[in-house]
Amino acid sequence: MAQRFSLLFLSLFVGYSLNLRAEDYKRTVITDPSISRRCDLLTETRKEKIANKQRILAMIERNKHLQEITPENKVTLKKKLEVNLGHLEHELTLTLTQIQYQEENIVRKGCPGVTL
Repeated sequence: MAQRFSLLFLSLFVGYSLNLRAEDYKRTVITDPSISRRCDLLTETRKEKIANKQRILAMIERNKHLQEITPENKVTLKKKLEVNLGHLEHELTLTLTQIQYQEENIVRKGCPGVTL
């Protein structure tokens, strides 16, 4: 019985001391301000690219709606809308590529604690 009690006490003490060390580590970790500024800049540019992607998607939706409601006799307007849709889709692919590059750059630069 005494051995079980001492074993239980020892395991609780070791677990508690490991927990204290982990908390001490969190408090004593020095974060380099240049790393956090760089990571903030990278995540901010990623957010801007995502906002740009959403604007482009909204313009594509609007363009498709305009194509649906445009009368058939407005041939030049329909052609301009089709050309505009092609440009918007091209911009969307470029923006998606830029977002992917930003995400890879964030991972490559080693930003701590960033979830994408």
